[in-house]
Amino acid sequence: MKKIYLIFTVYVFVFLLPNQSYSQDSLKISGFIPKKNVIRYNLTPNLLGFSSVIFGYERVVKPYQSFSINAGYLSIGSGNKENEEYSLTGNKSSSGFSIAADYRFYLKKVNKDPAPSGVYFAPYYTHYNLKLSTGIRKLGDSNSDFETIVDTKININSIGVELGYQFNIKNRVTVDLILVGPSFSGYKVNMEVVGGATPPDEDPDETMEALRDLLFEKFPWMETLVDEGEVNIKGNDTHWGMGFRYVMQIGYRF
Repeated sequence: MKKIYLIFTVYVFVFLLPNQSYSQDSLKISGFIPKKNVIRYNLTPNLLGFSSVIFGYERVVKPYQSFSINAGYLSIGSGNKENEEYSLTGNKSSSGFSIAADYRFYLKKVNKDPAPSGVYFAPYYTHYNLKLSTGIRKLGDSNSDFETIVDTKININSIGVELGYQFNIKNRVTVDLILVGPSFSGYKVNMEVVGGATPPDEDPDETMEALRDLLFEKFPWMETLVDEGEVNIKGNDTHWGMGFRYVMQIGYRF
């Protein structure tokens, strides 16, 4: 989560700068050359422990408005984690994808240049589909040889409003920071024991609850997406709650 705090530090720095209105003459002086397209790469999932390859495209439709879409491969990263009772033994498989879209309004009275540059706000939609098959083992002399395989499926749909800032470097390179993005989100989480061996005295539900807790410890971002009490380890109930979106992207204008 330290990476998110770094993003907020950048946010504070940017928005504490004096806000000014600029005339069309100042646009010429700034040397900004309008270009309607941006292709970009989303760095955020890699910073949060995912494996991902997510690209985006932004298109300027009016001097201070644009729409953008992001899509690509997204999966929960691998690795071990343990607490006093249980240990993750590693991912057997992991896959998924994400889709996001927004419509941006760049603030004419604040920004010295037109889109895609400066402060903007935007309504947005995101969809995440994640699948993970991982092993979990209960620690202890009598149970250490038992590895249980659990499949986890996570689906998240969110709608919200974001506030961000896009830097333009030498009229070509862009750095896009979505800094505040509250959303109303629907979460569907399902866990199922699919293989391995469970200790004779072990409740399968307890094993899945332990996996849930270890995933929260290993990937703190999950706690910003779902409340622990809302995770349904059996069935496919959908729960609604508040979520947030933080994004850092680098792009190329043309």
